[in-house]
Amino acid sequence: MDDNTRFLKALLLQDWDTYEKLRAEFEQQGKGTPVAIINSAFYLSVRRRFGTTRDMREIIRFVADARAFLSEGRDLPAQEAEALIAATLDLDAPGVAETVERLDVGTIAEIEGQLLFRLVAEAELSEQQLDLLLTEAEDLVRQWQSAS
Repeated sequence: MDDNTRFLKALLLQDWDTYEKLRAEFEQQGKGTPVAIINSAFYLSVRRRFGTTRDMREIIRFVADARAFLSEGRDLPAQEAEALIAATLDLDAPGVAETVERLDVGTIAEIEGQLLFRLVAEAELSEQQLDLLLTEAEDLVRQWQSAS
């Protein structure tokens, strides 16, 4: 597991000592938020959670639940969160593409990170299951990077 993945794991497990250590190392190295691993773990988690469901009402309910669950949930923009999930599911819903296109990479990573926290909590993953998800996410990052 690389440092980017360990950073995400620490965040998801609320292991603040490891998180702060890695955040400080990233800052010292001039690295930002590990966007690729967040994006790939989000992608996998959304696909697992929603499966073949292509229902905006289910997405809206999930985002409302996430906003209630998260301590900073009131700051989670509902329309943007719903659009990111819908786009991940390749759902052709009105306004989704336009909403996603106007978001910058940092905002996307922040929203996906918050939703990922809720997805992982809802799935009640053991630490071993979380490790498997993150290993799969690392593999997906490598595939995406080699395809670019």
